[in-house]
Amino acid sequence: MPVLARCALVPVLQGAVVSVCHGDVLNLSWDNDLLTGTDQGYTNGVRLSWLGEPAERDRHCRLCLAGRARNLLAPLPGVGAPGTGHSLSFSVRQLMVTPEDIESVQPRYDDLPYVGYLSVSSTLWSTRPGVVTGYGVHLGVVGEDSGAEAVQRWAHKVVGSTQPAGWDHQLGTDVVGGVQAQHAERLALGRLGGWQYEASVMTGGRLSTFSTSLDLGLVFRIGSQLPDNLIPDYSGSASTIGLPGALGRDGWSVFLGVGGQYIPYSYLEAESGPYRFDQKPLVGQVGLGASWQAYDWLVSVILRATTDQEQSNKSHFSYGTLALSWRI
Repeated sequence: MPVLARCALVPVLQGAVVSVCHGDVLNLSWDNDLLTGTDQGYTNGVRLSWLGEPAERDRHCRLCLAGRARNLLAPLPGVGAPGTGHSLSFSVRQLMVTPEDIESVQPRYDDLPYVGYLSVSSTLWSTRPGVVTGYGVHLGVVGEDSGAEAVQRWAHKVVGSTQPAGWDHQLGTDVVGGVQAQHAERLALGRLGGWQYEASVMTGGRLSTFSTSLDLGLVFRIGSQLPDNLIPDYSGSASTIGLPGALGRDGWSVFLGVGGQYIPYSYLEAESGPYRFDQKPLVGQVGLGASWQAYDWLVSVILRATTDQEQSNKSHFSYGTLALSWRI
């Protein structure tokens, strides 16, 4: 199975790397629970993504992947309408989940198991003023081939933190994948004194063998020269980063996001075996943060929390996100 996982990911990764060489905007996002003073649950996540020029502006494209994706997905709502721009993104993402007691060599079945996840994804973003819609696919691996153990050991060595001792009992290895969709619309845009304010709503869904979910979120922003990237980023309802409309203006913003998530299926619950993890089907999310943007880059800092994830021990997740987008 580990060999199969590697073979499944290699051609997709190669395609992403080729596309990055001709990209427009790069985004690097880093989640870590140490930023909120904890070290358990969803403990670390990294995503590197590339966003290309809209097909309607990229007149000299070689492969014209965004245009091909737009034409293929034209029957879907929000794709192909007049006045809409269509951009294609590629992402590589790694995340890890760990128990509270990372010093224990033996598994603690009343706590979370070790889980490592690595995936690649591609999304077509359709944008027009005040509206963003995205349709995507993802393919990944859970287990040793995710590289989560090596990354956590290296990170803990760098910061002088306790070395995790239980990765020999991590879940997997399994190949996972699925599809996802997101849609956001601006509800209000105005001025408050010398500042702009904006409220938007986001809906989304994911059908995946790693996690299947339905999402609803509200985001309120206030600041100067607010960007047009309406959809909350990949790890919860808060900021909007690394999406069409993020760059091109000098300004700043502070933001608050709240949301809810319905989770009918979780790999962590379905494959946890003797671990007594029972995923709650309804989870609340909140995020608070700030961003600073210039014409060619954007920096965001976000603090996040969720309600209880698990039915019995009532553990919640809290973590922070640092993110950078820049035009290349």
